Amino acid sequence: MYVTKAEDAVQYLAPGHHKMQMHRIQGQDVSPLSGMWSARLTLEAGGYVEASASPAAKLYIVDSGELEFTGGDQTVLIKKGDSVFVLPNEARAFKESRGSTAVMYLVLLENYAKS
Repeated sequence: MYVTKAEDAVQYLAPGHHKMQMHRIQGQDVSPLSGMWSARLTLEAGGYVEASASPAAKLYIVDSGELEFTGGDQTVLIKKGDSVFVLPNEARAFKESRGSTAVMYLVLLENYAKS
């Protein structure tokens, strides 16, 4: 069993991510989970991620706050309990939308194969 306590989660940086803290909670350098990894994303008031795409699929789950999430020509407001799945090579952007902290969890699927 591999446990990551919130206070022990490994912080990392990613280009295009502004006014946010990212902590890896499983996979990569944290646990032997392979083919995917997960992180907690904490966006400060006004925090945002620039539009970009990657070869990995991404699942985002909102834990608190509200975010404006854009993918393709669609923009939606998401809040606690909502989730968004982004296919590989699909551009996405999001930003904190209430002027307060928002927290999301990310599950990044490195080898997602759409069936």
